[in-house]
Amino acid sequence: MDKTQINRRTFLKLDRDPKERISHFDPEWPNREIGRLHQPHVDDEPFIFSLPKPDTPPEKKNITPSLKALSPQSWDMDKAAHLLRRTLPGASYPEIKRMHEKGLNGAVDELLRLTHKPSPPGDWVTESVPDYRTLTTSQKQELRDTYRSRRIQLIEWWQNSFLKTDLSIVENMTLFWHEHFATNAQKVYYPQAIYEQNDAIRSYCLGNFKDLLRKISFGPAMIIWLDTYRSRKGSPNENFPRELLELFTMGVDTYSQDDVVAASRAFTGYSTDGYLTNYHFDSKMADGDYWLKYHDFNHKTFLGKHGYFDGDDIIDIIMEQDAVATFICTKIYKWFVYELPDENFVNEMAKIFRENNYEILPVMKYLLTSEHFYDINIRGAMIPNPAVQVLGLIRKMGHATRAFPSKYILRYMEVMGMVLLYPPDVNGWTGHRSWVNSITLPMRKLFASIITDPNMDNRLKFNTNLVNLAWDLPNPNNARQLVQNMALVFFGLPLSEVLEEKLVEILLDGAAEYDWEVNAVGADLRLKGLYNYMLRLPEAQLI
Repeated sequence: MDKTQINRRTFLKLDRDPKERISHFDPEWPNREIGRLHQPHVDDEPFIFSLPKPDTPPEKKNITPSLKALSPQSWDMDKAAHLLRRTLPGASYPEIKRMHEKGLNGAVDELLRLTHKPSPPGDWVTESVPDYRTLTTSQKQELRDTYRSRRIQLIEWWQNSFLKTDLSIVENMTLFWHEHFATNAQKVYYPQAIYEQNDAIRSYCLGNFKDLLRKISFGPAMIIWLDTYRSRKGSPNENFPRELLELFTMGVDTYSQDDVVAASRAFTGYSTDGYLTNYHFDSKMADGDYWLKYHDFNHKTFLGKHGYFDGDDIIDIIMEQDAVATFICTKIYKWFVYELPDENFVNEMAKIFRENNYEILPVMKYLLTSEHFYDINIRGAMIPNPAVQVLGLIRKMGHATRAFPSKYILRYMEVMGMVLLYPPDVNGWTGHRSWVNSITLPMRKLFASIITDPNMDNRLKFNTNLVNLAWDLPNPNNARQLVQNMALVFFGLPLSEVLEEKLVEILLDGAAEYDWEVNAVGADLRLKGLYNYMLRLPEAQLI
């Protein structure tokens, strides 16, 4: 394909039907005047849509029942590659080899260590919210455009954090909890509030779940997103308390409508200007005139407990329920293992969660060192989300530090159904098998072709040196070993003998195996043909 076939106009033709656009624009936030100024520019936000749910249920896997830890003696390169596929956005062969050499426990400890946070995208992340009464209309319009630009900047900042991550699960865990507490940046509006939530998730993603829950519940982004700031004595808003129970902690059929009403009354009186709130995390208290005027200080009954509850009391009572551990561990299982949970294994995870006072790290260590996680039937059983697929390919192809045009990566992920910080609704992304359909699969293949040969797109100002990538592999002058090691990096499924023969045939292009040499004239073209073929296969769409 030549450059003229991939241009901006061609790419934009892949836009979704405008009727499918999901908007979370709030005409009254932060106030009606700003809402009126913002509304004509809603289409300038990322195009968010929901992927259709699969028509069929997930396949039940024939997994050997086991709650035991994996024997360190059985640790091998295949298992190291599987571990990194499920926890990192793309791992190279040297990274897989490094983790294999560390051994099972050393590799998992490395992944679960907290890394240094990425530097903020700008000093504006702690910027105060302006007093709109002092601003002219043109100043308000300028601020609207600035905030929109910063929201996009935040997306690209997080994408870059994925690309430059060390061998650590932190970015993947941050994405997991972002999806769990799905908060859409369009409605939140203030980029500093969005950053505050993302930073809190990154800080607590492997810490204590209750601490994380409090940080999210009382943070400005969630107070805006689920309308806690609208909740006042006499007119409590049920949006946040209902999702707190159903989506964030306990799941369906674990509470009553009376519990929702009581929790709604307890969460009255919390406010935010868009960045600062009237809640103090250290003292677990809110204060100020607004709190005194609008919090419901009356008696309440919630999940069988009686008292003069506030929001913290509600969270304390929720965390006493056994359903919390099971619900959270089920979601962790679905994200890292398979979309059809194994009940016995989840129950063991939940037991560990409770015994460790809801610390997330012990659960993740148990999961990632278990026999169950490395079962051969688990491998290749998941379709990676666009963040893992797109950013992973960029990392694997050696472009993690390259400068991409503004919105370039965002645009591809957008068409595939995922924009970071812009989940379609409070349920997060449909995920799992919905990631691949008649629109998204061609886009995945197109991106793989472009990242293999950036000359296909004249906006990209770099090349992919496939010969250098081959030299990252052991013995690249052995055609068969080269194919096997490439499959270890790029395929979610074990390489079959039939496919191995086909890939060797494509690489050699009619030559004998003993004639292959990675530095020979024309080797780069043969490698390009091999990469293009491999990355379009079903095996390359799985982890």
